[in-house]
This record gives sequence, structure tokens and C-alpha cells, in this order.
Amino acid sequence: MKAAALATSTKPPIFKQLKAPFSNFDYVEANFDGEAAIRRLFSQARSHGSKTFVVEEIKAEGVVLSENLEISNKYPDYRMTKLKRVSFWKQSVTSANQIGNLSSTQLIGYFIAKKDSVPSIKKNEWHVFEAVFRKYQHDHNCVARQVRYPVNITGHDFTIKGVIYCQQNKLNKACAQVALRSLCSLHHPLGEITYEKINKAAATIPGRYNPKDGLSVQRIRAVLRTFGLGFSDIDYSEEKDVVRNEFPYQKLIYSGIESGAGALLGFQMATRKTRKAKHHSIPFFGHTFNMDTWVANATSSYFKVGKKTKYLPSETWLSSFIGHDDNFGSNFCVPRLFLEPMQVTYALAILPPGVEYDGVRAETIATDYLYSLKKDKNLANSTSTWVKRFYDSSEEQEVILRAIAISKKDYIDHLLEMKDWHGRRFPRSIRNLSELLSDHLWMVEISLPELFPINKRKLGEIVLDATTKPSHKRDYETFRFARFPSHLFFISGVEKNGDPKFLHMPSKIKSHTKLYLKHDVVQMNENARNRR
Repeated sequence: MKAAALATSTKPPIFKQLKAPFSNFDYVEANFDGEAAIRRLFSQARSHGSKTFVVEEIKAEGVVLSENLEISNKYPDYRMTKLKRVSFWKQSVTSANQIGNLSSTQLIGYFIAKKDSVPSIKKNEWHVFEAVFRKYQHDHNCVARQVRYPVNITGHDFTIKGVIYCQQNKLNKACAQVALRSLCSLHHPLGEITYEKINKAAATIPGRYNPKDGLSVQRIRAVLRTFGLGFSDIDYSEEKDVVRNEFPYQKLIYSGIESGAGALLGFQMATRKTRKAKHHSIPFFGHTFNMDTWVANATSSYFKVGKKTKYLPSETWLSSFIGHDDNFGSNFCVPRLFLEPMQVTYALAILPPGVEYDGVRAETIATDYLYSLKKDKNLANSTSTWVKRFYDSSEEQEVILRAIAISKKDYIDHLLEMKDWHGRRFPRSIRNLSELLSDHLWMVEISLPELFPINKRKLGEIVLDATTKPSHKRDYETFRFARFPSHLFFISGVEKNGDPKFLHMPSKIKSHTKLYLKHDVVQMNENARNRR
């Protein structure tokens, strides 16, 4: 089905210059009834240095037409009165010919604004059907997976890198539906993600269903299964309060975004008008990283590896999660601990393709292996300075764990690209390790507070099979490989006391190495030419 961004123009485009005395506020109030989300998009464009924006009236085709038909079935007097595509450019342009000479690198973002009218319920409002804007270029603004979305401007094809933002209209979609469309777009082309398909999937769950009221947890799960997406979630409203402390929402959200698959958070809020609790959902896809945060040193949220070792999850250094709020606009930073645990009703992490469990579980399993490894004589008696620093039992040592979902190919490439502080590398024969690995892995990186946040380096990692759900008993089936400075470990059996028996090999890498910081940009091809 045709994506909205590729719709055909119906009238000649209008070119507007953003230089003073042009006012974003005046323009949005005059042309979009002052819609707050659209005003934010204009502000984002200005912050990127936009000089020109182009306004096109477009046809209701493909996914937009699908939505119009769905709404008409419920509201016979429904009419879409306006549909506009607005794009923002770094360069000053005044004609379609000039647009044709630009590259996608000059495109800052676009939005499609739609005005829906239903006289019987006194509705005549604009909303953002979809928008994509570049993320802010900042080293501490981390988005593990972005999409290169195709868009047609004045008859010319371009792509824009980001994560799509969508806004509810309270007719056939609420916050949950638009959040799911954003998250599904990380994995599927936009032409495949219609609200009609989302609502049909939600309606398969028994019980009365009105799309404008949003989605229950069961309906969210049904939608994700329809799109073939695995997930791990916690419905806090169905759990005892202790679960909120044992499985804090921020750990599950972090698991989804750090591996690039996306996450969703449901919570209760009180509106200004009613002061009554209402449910709201926000999609998350990135985070900000604060290497100098004091919280990591002062936090009490340690987890035990052994009597002398505590670990901190790497999400402790997060300042904010990056996500969309359909009420206000795109690419907001939401402070990591802004929401009180009792406000949160639901947390969901989408699983990358081929991965059967989340990073929280991977981290927990890795701590068990780490505890067993610390008892191995090869590690305990190591002459490696860095292992001694890790192993030092004279005082309680803090270690940091960071779980990343990774393919076998990417992990082997990571090993081949790896070099320690003295420039030492693995031999090419390390490729043979792939015979022992599954196609999809959890790589749980191990670091120290002095290495991780500022230097972005690690001591090693524990690698787990991600393709099979682990059992609840201690069977060591998920363990594939562990790496420390000067040491490699494989499981060779089980000791009489039930502990794993490790096969030890020396390693060419003898000190710390770089963290895995690869970010993916996914090309979603919808018959658009890829413009550089």
C-alpha cells in the first residue's frame, strides 16, 4: 500500500523562507489552528538551521485513504477537509527544479498534517498523520536503530533518517495505536502499517472494542503478534507491588532501546480538566548518556554477583529516554526516573528478530556465569593486571554490565575489529568461533566505573545464546563464550557441586577494548529512489 509520504501533489508547491521576520507561531496559528505538535515540528526545523519549507497539498492515497474509509464506516458524516505535506530544507530554495537538484542530506524532516471533520460530534481538527525529523547531532544523544524513510517532495524522491512520529485523532486511533505504528516502523515499511490493520488485530481479542478508547494490554500484544514482532512485557496492574521494585520499568525499557528494537511505556496521568487518572502510552527508541552523572556513584540500586562484587547496570548512566508524545510532538527527552513507579502500568520491550528473551534476563543470567567464572582458578590466579583489578577481593568491587542483542556475524566482526590499548588484535582464525555460536546472541559487556562512562571501554564480555528461551533452572545451556583480558572461556562440563566446568584458552587481547557502539540505519524500500 502506498505510504503517505509518497502521495501525489494536487497543486503547485508553496515555498516559504524561515528567516526573520517570519514567525512560526503566526504561521501555525493561521494555517494549522495553532496545533501544539505542529508548532514543535517548526521549532525543531529551526533548531536544525532550516532556511526553507515547502508546502504541498496531496492526495489521500494508500494508508491515508485506508484510514479515511475506516473512519467513514463509523462516522457516515466524516470528511477529510485538508491534507498537506510540509518539508524543511537546510538550503534556501524557491522552485521545484531547485528541489530536484538537492540531495537527501539537505532534507531536515517532513510532516503530513491532516484535518478531519465530523459534524455530528462537533469535530474539525488538525493532527499530524506522520512526521520524520533528524535527531539532534550530539555524542550523548543515542539512537541505536533509525530508519531511512522514503519521501517524495515536488515529484522528486528523497530519504530521511529518523523514527516516525504519529499523533492520535480520537476517531480511529488513540495514543497506543500511534505509538505502535512508530515502533512497528522500525521493522516494517510504512505502507504495510495501516491503522485499519492495527485495529483489526486489536479487535480479535474478545470484548467491546472502540479504537478511539485505545488498546488494552491484550490488544497491544495481539497487534505486535500480527506484525510478527516478539516482545517482553510487564503488566504492573496485574502484578503485586513487589514486582515494581524487583523489575523496575526503566530496565525493561532500556533493554528494548539499547538493542534498537524499541520500547513502549504505559502510565497513568491526571489531566488539567478532570484531575482524574487517565492512561497514556509513549514509544521510546533512544536515550541520552551522561558520563559524569553523580547518580551512578551514589545509587543504592546495586545487584550482587558475589559476596565481594556488586554490579551496576549500564542504564544507570542514562539521563533520559528519547521518545514521542503524540500530545506534544516528536523527539522528547523524558527523564529516566521522572515517572513514579506507582504511576507506571505497563512496560514493553520489543525483541530483535530471532531473539527469544530480553536484556534484563540476559543480564541476570550473565551475573550467574560471572559468579562462577570468578571461582575459576585460571581467572583467580591470573597474572593480568586488569583481571586483578576486576577480581580484587580486598574491597568490594563494582562492575558494570551492559546487555546488547547482536547477530553472530556482527559479533565476529566486532572481535576482528577489536584491538586493546596496546594495539593487539585477535588473529583471523577467531572466525572459527562462529561454529560454536548461534545466529543471534546476547553480548553482556563487562566494565569498570573508571572505564565505562567516560572512556567507553570494557574488559570483556559474556556471550549467550539468544535464540532459545532459557529455563528457570541453572543448566548453563545459554552460555557460549566469555572473554577477559588474556583469557577466553568455554563450558566443558559440570562439576560435582553443580557449578560449570570451564575450558580455558589464552587470549591475544590483554587489556581493555572499545564498547560495542554500532548504530543501525535501516532502509525501508517503498519504490523510492535512494538519494544520497
